[in-house]
Amino acid sequence: MAVTWRRGPFRGGSLRGVLGRLALLTALAVAVLAGVAIIGTILAALEYRDAAQDGLVQEQAADQVLLDMLNARAGNDGYAITGRGDYLPPWQQANARYDDDLEALRATVGDSATLMLAVDEVETTANRWFAEARELVQLRRQGRQREALARYNDDISLQRFEQFRTAHDQLIVAVEIERIDRLARADRRRDITIWGAAAAGVIAVILMGSAVRQVWRRVGRPVRAISEGVIRVTRGRLQTPVPEQRTAVRELAELVDGFNDMQRQVLQQREAVAAAAQREAGQATERRLWQTVQSGLLPDRLPSQRGLRIAAGYQPAEKALLIGGDFYDSVLLADGRVALMVGDMAGHGAPAAARATGLRFAWRTLVAADPDPAHVLTGLNNQAANPSDRAEGLFASMLHAVVDRQGAVEYAPAGHPPPIVLTPDGCKVHEPESWGPLLGVVDWAEWPVTRLNLEPGDSLVLYTDGLIEARAGAELFGTDRVCDILANERTSAIELRVERLISAARRYKTTKLEDDVVVMTIERNAIPSWLKKRTERPPPRRRQAVGIVR
Repeated sequence: MAVTWRRGPFRGGSLRGVLGRLALLTALAVAVLAGVAIIGTILAALEYRDAAQDGLVQEQAADQVLLDMLNARAGNDGYAITGRGDYLPPWQQANARYDDDLEALRATVGDSATLMLAVDEVETTANRWFAEARELVQLRRQGRQREALARYNDDISLQRFEQFRTAHDQLIVAVEIERIDRLARADRRRDITIWGAAAAGVIAVILMGSAVRQVWRRVGRPVRAISEGVIRVTRGRLQTPVPEQRTAVRELAELVDGFNDMQRQVLQQREAVAAAAQREAGQATERRLWQTVQSGLLPDRLPSQRGLRIAAGYQPAEKALLIGGDFYDSVLLADGRVALMVGDMAGHGAPAAARATGLRFAWRTLVAADPDPAHVLTGLNNQAANPSDRAEGLFASMLHAVVDRQGAVEYAPAGHPPPIVLTPDGCKVHEPESWGPLLGVVDWAEWPVTRLNLEPGDSLVLYTDGLIEARAGAELFGTDRVCDILANERTSAIELRVERLISAARRYKTTKLEDDVVVMTIERNAIPSWLKKRTERPPPRRRQAVGIVR
């Protein structure tokens, strides 16, 4: 019976909307807090770094100018006093480098008016000294030694150099003052950052408090009302409905109405149960129909060949109305070899089962014409590589093998799990030499053939991924457990091995199997011990004929 839901004029908005707005407000507050802190920290750090670095560069440039002046003075004084030519190179080098070093100093000052004035004063005083120094050099070069010494003793050069040193000291002081001012600005920016981050934190706390209050009013209070209603129902008080929650989010307000409707419809559950039983009967009929379709995926019987034994088992997935795409088949070839294959069509349901059936019958046709694994898989891929099927994700994995009575095996996998070889000495996965792609994924490809040999008593086991992918929690059944079971059942008949292997995978699964399981094995018969002893016995000695002489 249909349930009528009474819808009220809910004004609280949806739960997603409320939580979204709260999350947005919280994110904005956190973003503002982080942005203020990050930007302020970066700017303060940059200001500290630039102030220290610029001050250092400016002092180095000023010191370089001072060094030039000191070198120039030393050379000039020496030449003016002694007249020796070896004093001229330091003077000339310092004089030549001075202009470049002064320009470098100007470049470090930038647009600071205070520092620019200080640099101008340094340049003015330096030019005055250079003018006097050049005059002394000129007098010496002209041989006017007394005039040069008299002019030098007048201390004009010394006075002008001291003026330069004073201007240079004032420049250094101005650089230090500029650096201190910039560090002070950085301190103010740091303080602004700290106060801004604190304000953003207060805003975030206020917003979080508001968010908690909104969540309680729109979610917590309605949930408590519903919980009290559930307690009343468990005590048999069906007459008292849950009060309408107008401030609740839309989902909870609708849940309140649904809960109240549920209380009024308890007596109608008989009809619902009857309807459920009828639906179950219909599903059972549909499952029987699917089982009929599933029978087209499996052969009626397996072939027999002297020297070889073949057995196979199939366990469908245990979900209701779930048709799998696993299939297997085996045929006896005209030359006495046995061809066998297992396959797994991607997906479940009627489309997968129908295409799997088509691949199985196509395999029989191709094997009858040419059983070579590479040729068979190429032909099946031509049939499966349909653009419409590919768009629906319908593709298949397959392993096709051919075995002769002497144990020679040729097989090729098309995106399928590798086979397992069981010998009297152990069990292991046989990795193919190369892998081919799934059937139907690409228009053309190659499927390399791998060869191996089965000794008497050896078995080749083919399977689908439903066997090894059975899960117990997060742990897979895996090939190691498959080999352990096969090794323990080595002395059992191959039919019993297949049955116990599938049963072990089914028991290993904590819930129902979610995928089909196919296991097929072919065994080369062991040589009986009495026959082995007979073949190992040395041949009898031939008797020599004895002639009678008369």
